[in-house]
Amino acid sequence: MNDDDNGTKKTMLELPSYFAYYVEESHDNKNRGQIIGVAYPTNDGGLSLQLTVRPFKGDIILRSRESLQRMRADQEKKLLQFMYSSQ
Repeated sequence: MNDDDNGTKKTMLELPSYFAYYVEESHDNKNRGQIIGVAYPTNDGGLSLQLTVRPFKGDIILRSRESLQRMRADQEKKLLQFMYSSQ
């Protein structure tokens, strides 16, 4: 594992610990999210946030890899339940 210039612990193949989403409420009161970056753990216990864009307004939400996996599994389960209930 190598440290980069900002003290981030990562290897060439390491996946980010968190994903950064830009979230803005739309005109129909539904939140829309778009991935705008990633975060890696630093040597001192913090996070190094690497953004591809910097929004002017709205919120930036960090979601862990585990949280995203749970959310996706829940969405798939709901979709399957819907598909089978509509038959």
